[in-house]
Amino acid sequence: MGSNSSRIGDLPKNEYLKKLAGTESVSENDPFWNQLLSFSFPAPTSSTELKLLEEATISVCRSLGKGEKCVCCLSLCNHNFLFSIRMKISPFPSSIPHAFQINFNSLYTALCEQQTSDQATLLLYTLLHQNSNIRTYMLARTDMENLVKENSNVSLLLFPLVIICFFCLEILKNITWYSERALTEISLGSLLILVVIRTIQYNMTRTRDKYLHTNCLAALANMSAQFRSLHQYAAQRIISLFSLLSKKHNKVLEQATQSLRGSLSSNDVPLPDYAQDLNVIEEVIRMMLEIINSCLTNSLHHNPNLVYALLYKRDLFEQFRTHPSFQDIMQNIDLVITFFSSRLLQAGAELSVERVLEIIKQGIVALPKDRLKKFPELKFKYVEEEQPEEFFIPYVWSLVYNSAVGLYWNPQDIQLFTMDSD
Repeated sequence: MGSNSSRIGDLPKNEYLKKLAGTESVSENDPFWNQLLSFSFPAPTSSTELKLLEEATISVCRSLGKGEKCVCCLSLCNHNFLFSIRMKISPFPSSIPHAFQINFNSLYTALCEQQTSDQATLLLYTLLHQNSNIRTYMLARTDMENLVKENSNVSLLLFPLVIICFFCLEILKNITWYSERALTEISLGSLLILVVIRTIQYNMTRTRDKYLHTNCLAALANMSAQFRSLHQYAAQRIISLFSLLSKKHNKVLEQATQSLRGSLSSNDVPLPDYAQDLNVIEEVIRMMLEIINSCLTNSLHHNPNLVYALLYKRDLFEQFRTHPSFQDIMQNIDLVITFFSSRLLQAGAELSVERVLEIIKQGIVALPKDRLKKFPELKFKYVEEEQPEEFFIPYVWSLVYNSAVGLYWNPQDIQLFTMDSD
């Protein structure tokens, strides 16, 4: 088999290929089949060579598509592309289960090493979303920080954020890849908060993707009632994000006011839709207030650093106390700020950081829990769209097209079909 060598350029003139693609029937015992399989040619090793192969065999393939003969395909065998005749294709019976073994440790290591790959990120998402065994294994790992490393690739941000709130509170040390600040010791929960907040800020200034905002805030909200021993830097970043949102809110409000004044003198100039921008920002601000409130209500005694950060930036919250959209959620936050500010005032001026934290811890014990108004627990569950295939099918095929460097795809032959097409 393969004793007769042929070149790719000779394939359009090959008499046996022409007979295969012709209209004349060929019996199963005809010597033609052995003669056909006796030809071999060098296997293509690049997309360029595959393009030559496609161009050389396009007429044969078209003829085969018009005929009623068996399906002919090219398969790799002994480093040669041989023509393999498929007389019948039989699927596995549905009653036979398909099972295989996989090394979870090797899989986990490979996923951590390939975080910059769309394919690996999509696989991680699929496994965590649909395979409870994989999810249980990864939740038991002691090095999950390797799955939440920073990544500036926008296309890779969404999937990890969908499952990020599953992770635990393991203590990590010497996180060298976090570049904003040296983190010698931090809980995984605090590290997740930092990564999520960094993603929100990145999204606000660059990508402005609503799905990123939704999933980031949902992840923070789901964790908020269980915040424990927040790192001082994580607490600072929560308040800093609120400060950024507050400034953005004031800026848009000022632009809307100026635009409204300008419209009084000119009726011909269309007004920008600042109302919609304000609604979006206020929704995010309320969500952040709900996250802070959830932490104070459910785990105040575990988070003196968050109280410290609130007191340090107490002026930020003043403008929202009487705002109709935030009055209810501001009650607990305002109560905490007022209560601890009073205790600090009684302690005197020029207090050290350590002394302030000590007063806060004492105040946490003294603050009656019934004074904090209870709100429904924040709980967001990730649910795929009703027709997730509308996103995933084009996305998966784009990965196949862009990453299969050894295959040639003719862009002119690519066709997109609607989901309801026959």
